Amino acid sequence: MIFHNKFGQNKEKIIVGIHGWGGTNKTFLPIEELVNNQFTMINFDLPGYGKSEKPKNWDLNEIVNSLADEINKLTNKKIDILGNCSGALISILLSKSKKIKVNNLFLIDPFSKAPWYFKIFTNKLIGDYAYSITFQNPLGRIFTNLSLKKKRQENTDMTSSFKNVDKDTSINYLKMLISLEDTNVMENINCKPIIINGENTFKDAIKSVNYFSNIWNNLKVIKIKNAGHLPIEEAPKEIIDIMNVFQY
Repeated sequence: MIFHNKFGQNKEKIIVGIHGWGGTNKTFLPIEELVNNQFTMINFDLPGYGKSEKPKNWDLNEIVNSLADEINKLTNKKIDILGNCSGALISILLSKSKKIKVNNLFLIDPFSKAPWYFKIFTNKLIGDYAYSITFQNPLGRIFTNLSLKKKRQENTDMTSSFKNVDKDTSINYLKMLISLEDTNVMENINCKPIIINGENTFKDAIKSVNYFSNIWNNLKVIKIKNAGHLPIEEAPKEIIDIMNVFQY
């Protein structure tokens, strides 16, 4: 079972939200509070996160197919997708599914390759320990968030969502996303890609724009001032305005 939260009454503009690493459908709450029925939004808990069951297999293609099936049950209309951070990579694969029709693909801070500090958590020797002292431990989450203060606004917490996240789920998503590196799976999309970066986000996210620019000749890139890695939380009105500008 894949859980979703739905809000908004505009049946002509439907946006599917895919959260990132350590998130849930609640990632999109700041948008829900401001949207005023400008569109309908369907936000999923990825398998293993929130209220969604763990997948039978940690296979990214199976997860993407199951998401496409769920979307099909909810609507047969053409949709937009909003993918946040690592959820942006899943959104790219989802946009290529033949089971759904996608117009705009909004990607917030997508990484073309997992940064080295993510790969630490998949290391067989120190991965479990590194994850335990940073994301599983309350003090670890506080210190990790403090260490990321240049990548966020003062009141933004980048680690609190990991409090209720299963470690096995987190590590397996990292492994699946790392497996996409040095492949061509992100090429040849049939929709309009729009990358949204906070101006103070991670350097690896900014560098990744060059990769995506090389594989998508119709790419639009938008930078949000005074935002870090979490513009949905830090600049939700700007995100809504951007999604409203790009029509079907």
